[in-house]
Amino acid sequence: MSNAFLEPVGSAFVMPERTTVTSHAAGWCVSFPGKVAVVDAAFDRTLFTAEFEGCGSSSVSDALDYVAVSLRDRAQLRSPNGSIVWEFRHDGWPEWGTGSAYWDSATETFAFTQPGEDSDRWCLVREGIVVETVELTGLTAGGSHVSRSRSGYLGLSMGAGQDGCAVYWVDPSRLGEQPNPLVYDEEVVLDVGHDNSIVTLTHEMNVMRVRSALASEPISISSDEIDSSVDEFEPFQWVIGTEDGLVTCVGDEELRIFASDTADLGSWTKIEAPDELGTDTFLVGGLNGSCVSYDWPSGVVRLWRVV
Repeated sequence: MSNAFLEPVGSAFVMPERTTVTSHAAGWCVSFPGKVAVVDAAFDRTLFTAEFEGCGSSSVSDALDYVAVSLRDRAQLRSPNGSIVWEFRHDGWPEWGTGSAYWDSATETFAFTQPGEDSDRWCLVREGIVVETVELTGLTAGGSHVSRSRSGYLGLSMGAGQDGCAVYWVDPSRLGEQPNPLVYDEEVVLDVGHDNSIVTLTHEMNVMRVRSALASEPISISSDEIDSSVDEFEPFQWVIGTEDGLVTCVGDEELRIFASDTADLGSWTKIEAPDELGTDTFLVGGLNGSCVSYDWPSGVVRLWRVV
């Protein structure tokens, strides 16, 4: 791998403030308050767009047929023209939370999180009926759904807030008949841009775990094991997948980037990052060696290619 691992593709462009970008089967999913869009891998064409009232979280299905929206007091399934297909109202998230929602096209399953008094719940809906409910650890409020197309399982990764975190996995084709969900306790899933492995961070954010399959034993490495310049308990900031392995960013104020080209995470090389990757910039891996960086406070987005 080259010591300069990213090459810019075109010029940076400015999206609305608080824009986030995630990888999508059709390219990239771009979200900001009140709107979500899917664009192709080159950011040349908009493939799907939907608007909704309020500030919430949203996700667009891989098949581009529906958008799932979680607002402060309701979860909605919307068609591309914005009409509400199905809606569930609840008592409302706390001021700092919006929950999460997802539509799985393959099994026609709508999944969303619902707030509770002592613990929140993960609800899975088929044909407008809640057919399975999973009790979640504590009060979660945040988090995001994770699609695992290779295994067919649907995941819910609950964020690393003060109440802890966990990842729950269910088989949406067996709703109502499966045993308890598979749980990664005190872990969060990272979007690394490929389906060859499942990459998570522990609640403290300083230990990375990589699994080759959903239920396999993970390989773990702490941030200070990567390089002598990294102090104990320094967090991982982001991880992306490449053809050779993984690239990760470590640190709080001083960000350092390392690449691994081995499956056992035992060998890492420090590499140079472009000046545009600042402390507020998040890097997301996509298909065919592409990456997107976005700066959440300013809305600056840039497309990259891994070299």
